[in-house]
Amino acid sequence: MNEPYRPPATTRRNVQRTKILIIDDNLDQCDIIQTVLHDCMPEVDLLIALTGEAAFSQLHHCLEAKQKLPRLILLDLYLPLADDGLRIIERIKRKDSPYRLIPIALLSQSARQPDVQRGYELGANSYIVKPASHAQWLLCMKSLREYWLHTVTLPPG
Repeated sequence: MNEPYRPPATTRRNVQRTKILIIDDNLDQCDIIQTVLHDCMPEVDLLIALTGEAAFSQLHHCLEAKQKLPRLILLDLYLPLADDGLRIIERIKRKDSPYRLIPIALLSQSARQPDVQRGYELGANSYIVKPASHAQWLLCMKSLREYWLHTVTLPPG
């Protein structure tokens, strides 16, 4: 008899009291992402940062307050020049960074291969072309949830 698939306890723990940090300067995009994530991941706490500095401030606060770090970062590739998404990846993934183990999923309007290549070279764990409709966003975030929160085993937050 075929039993339904049950994720191992280690992957179920990925979802418990999980935080996801969204870094995007576009308020409309943040609202869409936030709405869709609340629909498909109601148990996840969302942190929103409109700039790289705001993101690092939130990450630093988690460390200072001895709170769990986000289990995933959704990062817009094209932020204003000072907060370019690629620079943020470089800072997060530095060897001496306390955040280097947090997976980063890059979000971008661009499907250009040089952008994809550079994102992965700097340490992005995924590259997602931003969907065009709410329904596509919902499918995308459900897939993201399945992979990052149910399939893989993440390091402790």
